[in-house]
Formats: sequence, structure tokens, C-alpha cells
Amino acid sequence: MGSEDDRLPEEFLQQLREVEQAYLSTDDPILQSGFLAGPDRWCRERRIILEAVAGDGDFLDVGCANGYLLECLLEWAKERGIALTPFGVDQGAGLIELARQRLPDYADHFWVANAWDWRPPRRFRYVYTLHDCVPERLLEEYVERLLTRCVEPGGTLAIGAYGSYSQDLPARDLARELAGAGYDVAGSASCGELPATRIAWLSAPARPRSG
Repeated sequence: MGSEDDRLPEEFLQQLREVEQAYLSTDDPILQSGFLAGPDRWCRERRIILEAVAGDGDFLDVGCANGYLLECLLEWAKERGIALTPFGVDQGAGLIELARQRLPDYADHFWVANAWDWRPPRRFRYVYTLHDCVPERLLEEYVERLLTRCVEPGGTLAIGAYGSYSQDLPARDLARELAGAGYDVAGSASCGELPATRIAWLSAPARPRSG
């Protein structure tokens, strides 16, 4: 577990900076989002995030990169008759600038910050993040911080994991891991043969166990 005033390891922060530079080296919005497999698979393997969305509301993407995923989720949700209002946070100032340009009507909905120690100005109905926004050993504490700082009471925290076909690596089974850690998992979804994408979501509060 981390403490309230700690920082992520410097080597991990350096990896995040290197990821940002890699994303900024291309103009392709999908590549800028860290996805290498093209638009068809992008749609199939990211649309399932909406399985955690039950209706209209504010949607915070933690680790939002260039905002392209948020832009897509807004359109996909609209097709289902759901209105989402986008918000995003990312440690990369260059990526946040791209997100503000991509969604200019919501430019003031984006923040430059590291999700680990960020204290948002408000809470949100929906919060989405990836498990690898922090080192593996800190995932449980990261989930706790998001639940207590970012998700409004009765809201939803969705955590995603992506696999790799080239490495024959399935996405991490977050639903099983979170349930094993004592969380009340509200739902989960997956897609792809590996599966390539898995998400699990929790309703706040989501920690019935003591201690």
C-alpha cells in the first residue's frame, strides 16, 4: 500500500514520459492512443467500455492521452441514446493539449496531473482507467484512491486491461483479481479471442470487507 504523500517510482514516471513522447511522434489519433491494430479492432475492443455505462452522466477518463477514446465513447454512447459529458486527466501536458484541441467545447474539462496523487476538484458518475497506470503492486491502493476521490456515491469505476495478439498475451482478468481482493464486482466484459480486452467495474462504495 502507498501513503497519502508518496510518489510513484521515478523509473515508472520515466516510462510514462517515454510513452508520451512515443504517442506524440505520430499524427494518427489511434496510434496517439497507444493502439497499433487499426480502426476496426479499435472500435471492437474499446466500445465494450460502454458496458459499464448505465445512462447519462459525466465520464472521466484517467490516463486519457489525446482524448480520442473519449471522443469515440461519446459518439458510441450517443448511438445508444446515452449522453456523456467528457472529462480527462493525463500526466502528459502535450497529450492534454491534443485532447483540448480535439474536444474544444470541453477544453476546461481536462487536467495535467498524475492519477496516483491527483485530487480532482469534483467527483464523477463514471470513471475509467487502465490497471497499468500504476505499478502492479499499487493497483489495489490505486483503486481505493479513485473510489474515494473521483467516483461519486453510487457511481461506477471501470478498470480496463488490454492484451496483445503479437505476444499471445490475454488481457489481465481484473474481475477475478478484484473479487479476490475483497471488492464487490458489479460487472465485467471482454472481447476478442485472447481475450484482447477485459474490463471490470465497481459501484461506489465497493469494499464490503473490513480492514
